[in-house]
Parts: sequence; C-alpha cells; structure tokens
Amino acid sequence: MLIDLLTKKYPGMRQWLSQRISAIFLAGYSVLLLLLMSVQRPDNYADWYAFFTPCWWRWLTLLFFASLIMHAWLGVSNVLKDYIFNVTLRAYLQILVELMLIVDLIWAALILWNI
Repeated sequence: MLIDLLTKKYPGMRQWLSQRISAIFLAGYSVLLLLLMSVQRPDNYADWYAFFTPCWWRWLTLLFFASLIMHAWLGVSNVLKDYIFNVTLRAYLQILVELMLIVDLIWAALILWNI
C-alpha cells in the first residue's frame, strides 16, 4: 500500500527503491560469498566445482547476477537520459545495453548450470 502510494505520487520512486533493494541484496551476497570463501578456500577446479554444486547456491548466484543486471540497467538508463540528448541515439544505446545485459544474464546461467 505504501509503495503504491509513493509510486503514484512520485513516479521515479519505484526505480529508486528497486535500485536500493538490489544494492542491499548485492552487498549481502558479497558478504556471504566472502565469508564462505574464507572458510572453504577453493584452490583448484574441483574445489570450485564443489563450492557451486549446491542448487540453492546456484539459484542465489543467478539471483545475484539478475539483481546486478537490473541495478546496472537502472543506472545506465539514467546516465543515458541525463547525458544523451539525441533521442534516436539514446534509444539505440539503450537497446544495445539491454541486449548486452540480457546476454550477460544468459551467459551467467549457462555457466552456473554447466559446471
């Protein structure tokens, strides 16, 4: 209810809130990753394979990459809106960035599930 009220009154609030929530998740995942890596210390391929074998960890990592891509998209789109005044050029650049980010997410998923 509060989010609906804020987003109707302030249109950019949803993007702002999405970027802040994704930043909190990215920070939490990074701390968890550092803690787990300091305990397990993977040194070779077999250790890394064992590190990413649990399905919950793969899903959490994929969610991390999805959050990172959403966070990046919101930031880049705002920069493009602020600094690229030619509407056609800005649209092409936004499409290019969208395609690159989608390919990155697919690539991350393929890497995670082909380990």
